[in-house]
Amino acid sequence: MIFINCNNKIIGRISSVISKILINFIFLKKKINIFFFNIENILIKNFFFTSHSGYIGNLKTSKKKKIFLLKKSIFRMLPKNKTRKIIMKKIFFIKNNI
Repeated sequence: MIFINCNNKIIGRISSVISKILINFIFLKKKINIFFFNIENILIKNFFFTSHSGYIGNLKTSKKKKIFLLKKSIFRMLPKNKTRKIIMKKIFFIKNNI
């Protein structure tokens, strides 16, 4: 088990380190679980996501939660194969501050 304190850390640095750890442990077929806490104190430059359907004047902006952003960034850094979803099930997020 790995516990990670996200207090005052940049989201990209955390997700890149975690994705490398997960890839190496899965390659060696070892069991590992990763727990994140203090997610509300992550440093993020931009909270807003923009989406466009392709039609004129249909640009939408929405504000996302920090847990969603961290999950998405780790998910995109993992290898694009069928083990990607299995690896993501080994990540847990704790909402309470420890």
